[in-house]
Amino acid sequence: MKKSVLMLLAMIVLGTNAVNATALRPLNVQNAKMDTENQNELRINFDWFRDGVEAGGVDVRSNSFTMPRIDIRHTFDTEIPTRVGINIGMGVGFAEVAVGDTELAEGLALGFQNMGLTLEAGVVQEEDLSIALYINQHFPFVHNNLLLANTYRPIYGANAYGFQTGAEFQFNLGDNLTWHGDVGYRFDVPEAGEVQNSLVYYNEAVLSMGDDKNVGLSLGLLGNSVYNDNIGTDLRLVPGIIVGMGDDNKKQLRVGLPIGMNSDSADIGVQASYFSLF
Repeated sequence: MKKSVLMLLAMIVLGTNAVNATALRPLNVQNAKMDTENQNELRINFDWFRDGVEAGGVDVRSNSFTMPRIDIRHTFDTEIPTRVGINIGMGVGFAEVAVGDTELAEGLALGFQNMGLTLEAGVVQEEDLSIALYINQHFPFVHNNLLLANTYRPIYGANAYGFQTGAEFQFNLGDNLTWHGDVGYRFDVPEAGEVQNSLVYYNEAVLSMGDDKNVGLSLGLLGNSVYNDNIGTDLRLVPGIIVGMGDDNKKQLRVGLPIGMNSDSADIGVQASYFSLF
């Protein structure tokens, strides 16, 4: 009798953990659904991007590193859930110009990346569909354009203020597949030149696997089209993997491999991220 009771309690506990497990978070798109019980989200992101261009026998190669970028957000349990966030990081940029085996020039920069402030309102928060409206400001901390090489567009230049507004959304496609999206308008005010206007359209699908849904595959298609200064469109495909830790997935490790889809995008990259909900 005692064994039966213990087994029943264990099944109830395990079942509750499975139901309450935190959903796996996408790597490059903010989740639109807000958790009003565990109100704090922490992301620590490391990125490396590499690009190379050859023209007339001259090779231009650039590498950029984020080491790391920290993003923390807090959700307020109001009638319309509201989330505020701040993020900032350190970066390293390196570029070299060469003809064949002869190096003509090189440059290196180390410094802060721009600081971002975000305000989001969860206007729809349902089980299978969530939509959040947001505004995001980027305050200029970047002092050298090498720190911006290959990072996600738009390319706004050193000492540039940026503003973005739009909508985040997520919806379930069955029990294990969730689609995340971010569509927005952005403008950046560079130190020199005209204001740059752009359309942001990020998408990332997350497929959870296993009985505990603690391992997942992700596939992102990240686009940003800038309509000024002949900057063009940055389009990247990002396959990745997400691993939840513990029974509740409140801590997660995410890895992605960005691949440039056109000439305006960085060729390749590696992204690693730690996520924690508390």
